[in-house]
Amino acid sequence: MGQRRSRTLDLYLLAHAVASAPPFDVRLPSGVWARALGIESSASSGSAISKHWTWLEDQRLISSRRSGRFREITLLKEDGSGDDYVHPGKEGNYFKLPYAYWHGNFQNRMGLPAKAVLLIALSLRDEFILPTRQGADWYGLSRDTVRKGLRTLRLLGVLDMTEAPKKAPLAPLGFTMERRYTLRPPFRTASEGVVEF
Repeated sequence: MGQRRSRTLDLYLLAHAVASAPPFDVRLPSGVWARALGIESSASSGSAISKHWTWLEDQRLISSRRSGRFREITLLKEDGSGDDYVHPGKEGNYFKLPYAYWHGNFQNRMGLPAKAVLLIALSLRDEFILPTRQGADWYGLSRDTVRKGLRTLRLLGVLDMTEAPKKAPLAPLGFTMERRYTLRPPFRTASEGVVEF
């Protein structure tokens, strides 16, 4: 399940990269999508891509229709409402995913926990805090997912961590250690070659 949804997320991210201007749609052969995701081209790869699109459509993140031999994909609003997609620059807050994500083959080097934490990190400023126990309350992620995601991002050299004492009068020593995280380039200063969400 995790690997399948990881591929689905990557397909959704790719759709945003390609369909970046009105009318926010794209029509490509399933083999192109499969290659972009690092899936070997085969008779079953087209079926796998189709299943990912169907899941995204069921979540009301895209709409699709047949256009000749291809499936035409149209982005919908990210909140799952099924409303028309609106470029994030028109609504305010958004984050950018650099194309380095694909150029560096991170789609195949990261599991779903790391991808989820990366997307969260891209929406935050340098030296952000992300306590594992707050993952569910803040982002709907389990402690284990946050822990795994942070660990993977650090192992891949995507994320730096520093620790600093923080006053905590009720703690045995009067302080606790607070972990702060900062994305490393090219994720830290994404300006050119980005997908906006």
